Amino acid sequence: MRVVFVNLHSDWMLVKSASVYIFRFSPAIKHGYLLRYLLNHPEYEICNYINDRGFSTLRNDNELLMKILNVFRFAENKKTMKVNGIDLERITIIKDASDIRPDDLVILYNICKDNYREMSNVDAFKALSMLHFHGKASENEIIDKANVSCLFNEVNLDKNCELYRRYYHVDKPWVIHPFVYAERFQNKTPFSERKNMAFATGTITYKEHEEFLSTYGDACDQPSRKQIKDNSEFFKDTVYCTSSDYLEDNPGKIVKSTDILPVKLYKKIYNRLFTGKQKTYYSFDMVEAFNSYKMCVVGEEILGIPGIGFVEGMACGCAYIGIDSPAYRDWGLVPGVHYITYDGSKEDLRRVIEYYQMDEHQEELEKIAETGYKYVRDNFNGETVAANLMKELEEKQKRWLEEKGKK
Repeated sequence: MRVVFVNLHSDWMLVKSASVYIFRFSPAIKHGYLLRYLLNHPEYEICNYINDRGFSTLRNDNELLMKILNVFRFAENKKTMKVNGIDLERITIIKDASDIRPDDLVILYNICKDNYREMSNVDAFKALSMLHFHGKASENEIIDKANVSCLFNEVNLDKNCELYRRYYHVDKPWVIHPFVYAERFQNKTPFSERKNMAFATGTITYKEHEEFLSTYGDACDQPSRKQIKDNSEFFKDTVYCTSSDYLEDNPGKIVKSTDILPVKLYKKIYNRLFTGKQKTYYSFDMVEAFNSYKMCVVGEEILGIPGIGFVEGMACGCAYIGIDSPAYRDWGLVPGVHYITYDGSKEDLRRVIEYYQMDEHQEELEKIAETGYKYVRDNFNGETVAANLMKELEEKQKRWLEEKGKK
């Protein structure tokens, strides 16, 4: 069957995109496993629909500028495929939305509004990944207009996210799949040889838009990470923390609506080049860090989304500590069996860690770590998750086609 990605080459969830390899950002290719799975299974023909905004190195709202830059979108695609080691012959290029067939399975990612161009005219099953959503009311309108067929994500936002429930009203079925650990995250150090503390990590970001602030009252997206970072003395003997603010190296330049076009371009290019590097955060080996501690904490986002680091920590043999979130249960994780829960406060987190630091609870702690480790290795690996995700999407597509045939 044909699987059609929208602007595959510019999707940093799937490949190392131009914005990553040109501006030297640290890649966060969270769904690279899905593309690898499809490439390794010849029963799938992978297509890349490159629309008239497929150039991603620099994006801007100026129509004339974008029209000029997008002359180079196919050249960018070739360069990006080469950088990612993907044979160009393995990807079928689609240049016009009318060439997308009714029986194609279309996959698009909510990373930028340009991906939605022409989607409302595509009469095929369209699955939208909501892993990256901006939490703005205007985005709901764009998604609604695209008339997607289903939403897929690591978390059911309709169930877990207050902001989503307030501002998004897309009545489509959800397909839920777990986060996937990268293969480099391995259990290398015997549990008894690790430090009897918790390792806390994760990036801290801020959202200043009205919808986020009106829902949560504070701009911090990961307050549970921030409370550990800001209370190092309180956690002195229980937690070693490497959490870092995304803009701690350079806050960047604020792009104002009153700026003239050359100034806006300068500021955007400056921010691309010099912000978000987190040099200290990326200066150590995360795999070695997880393997150095018996427990780990990767604070959840206030949006109700756990950080991918919790899977990576468990894959390295750590006993994971998190809140009792429905998201974990949706993936089959059981509190007290696969991971440890706390109520979200710093006091309870320290209490829980101190409990498991006691000699009489070491056996219990190691059992939770081992059970969680085995469950994650068996169920959260790329091959298994991709196979299950494609199976569910194909089942949804089959029902969609059947319903369409009845009309």
